[in-house]
Amino acid sequence: MIQFEDVGKMYPATSKGGEPTIAVQEFSLRIEDGEFCSIVGPSGCGKTTILNMLAGFETPTRGQIVVGDDVVTKPGPERTVVFQRPSLLPWMTVSDNIGFGLTIRDKNPKGHQQEIMQMVEEMGLSGFESHFPYQLSGGMQQRVSIARALITDPTSLLMDEPFGALDAQTRSDMQRFLLELWKTSQPTVLFITHDVDEAILLSDRVVVMTPRPGMVAEEFSIELKRPRKWDSILSTEFLRYKKQILSVLRQEAG
Repeated sequence: MIQFEDVGKMYPATSKGGEPTIAVQEFSLRIEDGEFCSIVGPSGCGKTTILNMLAGFETPTRGQIVVGDDVVTKPGPERTVVFQRPSLLPWMTVSDNIGFGLTIRDKNPKGHQQEIMQMVEEMGLSGFESHFPYQLSGGMQQRVSIARALITDPTSLLMDEPFGALDAQTRSDMQRFLLELWKTSQPTVLFITHDVDEAILLSDRVVVMTPRPGMVAEEFSIELKRPRKWDSILSTEFLRYKKQILSVLRQEAG
C-alpha cells in the first residue's frame, strides 16, 4: 500500500528576488496493493514530482509518503522506476542490462543466469540477449528497461511516461504487452501519462491533477472488464470514462 499524506513540494527561487515555485500542494492519495493507478494532468502540474518523491529521488517539503509501514526517505529496491527514455547502459548486452540490478544487489553476476534468461523469454527478447542497446528498436529497449525493473521483484513499479517517446503502433504494442505483464506479476503500479486513452485502458483508477500547484482534482475508478484488449477503447463505457476525464481536465484548465 502507498499513502501520500498531505504532501507538498516547493522549489526555491532560481534567481535573486524571484519567487519560489510550489509544484505540489496538499496532495493526498492512497494506492492499494496490486492496484494499477495512473495520474493525468496538464504539463507542469507536478506529476513527475509526485513520482520522484515516491521513488525517493526528492524529499517532500511537507507531509509524508508511506509505503507499507515505512516512510519514504530515500530510494529503495522495493520501488523501481521506468523512465520515458530507456536508461540502458550502452556498453552492456541485453542480458547484462537486465541483470544489472541483481548484480548490484548480490555482487554475483554469474549467479542469476537462469533467472535472467527466463526474464528474456518472458519479455519476448529471445534471440536478442547478446545484442547491445543501439541494435534494438525503441520498443525493445523499453522492454529491456521494464525487465531490469521487474527482475528484482519490486513491490511497486513507478512508470514516468514510459511509452511517450514511441511511435503510435509501437506504443499500442507496448500497452498490450504491459497489460499481459501486469496480469501475471501484478505489482503495484503508479503510471504517469498525458494520454487519457492510455490511462483508462491500463488502469484500475485514474487520478486527475489540477494545474500547478498540483492537487487531486478528481479520481475515477475504471471498472472495465479485464483482461482488456485494444478494442476496449471503442466501447461505450470507455468513451464515457474518457468524456468525464476530459471534462475535468478542461474545467481545471479554465
